[in-house]
Amino acid sequence: MPRGWWTRRSNYFWYIVREFTSLPLALWLLWFLLEIRRAQDGPSGYHPHSSLGFVIFSVIVLLFALYHSVTFLSLAGAILHFNVADRPIPSQLIVLSQFAAWAAASVVVGFVLIYFAR
Repeated sequence: MPRGWWTRRSNYFWYIVREFTSLPLALWLLWFLLEIRRAQDGPSGYHPHSSLGFVIFSVIVLLFALYHSVTFLSLAGAILHFNVADRPIPSQLIVLSQFAAWAAASVVVGFVLIYFAR
């Protein structure tokens, strides 16, 4: 296989970009685990990381995570097939339900984080 095979077609290129998005996310999650470990000392010994470089890196990782999630959920209609009363459910409805579940889970997690932060 030639070295630049993934640059010849746009769908291959975006597939590789999607797969790459997991690497910075993994690095950010490792850092987050270290921050959780540092927070064990309590509020007096913990100073959160707030440098401009880290904030920019976090925003970029957030965009990568959103891109990864949107592309994954968009494929749900092609992967999942359900029948109700022997009639297939349209793939657009399956995709819409996946995005609705994602939004609902985000609202619940956001509420829990805000509620328990008080």
